[in-house]
Amino acid sequence: MSKPILVGTDFNPDMPQVIEQGLVLARALGGHVVLVHAVEPIEDPDKSDGDTEAFHDRLMALAEEKMAILRETWPDDVDLCTLVELGCRVEVMLRLVQEREALMLVMGTPFRGGPPVGIGLQLLARCTCPVVIVP
Repeated sequence: MSKPILVGTDFNPDMPQVIEQGLVLARALGGHVVLVHAVEPIEDPDKSDGDTEAFHDRLMALAEEKMAILRETWPDDVDLCTLVELGCRVEVMLRLVQEREALMLVMGTPFRGGPPVGIGLQLLARCTCPVVIVP
């Protein structure tokens, strides 16, 4: 199987451009796309109460619904895998880059809004594959 282009998504309004860039790169490099959404837990999932667990489950279900819509409209010429995971966004992305031996990570700008966003900067600093930032 070809190596993936890992695309991180948070479903913000700029995500279509980020996803499109992942698709363009996968076509150019003969790879496939792994579209990832990590639900950041509000507390340690192993120690959370029923209400917190239900909250996380709802966020994951909403993300899965959005991924299903993307799968329905995905072009046939590039394979797509979608993943929704509960965990620290940075750690989830770094682990998946390693496990899947990603060709590159595609993400939106870590500089949206005010000061730099910590997640994006951590990924830029720690990722072991090239990182493509889509403005």
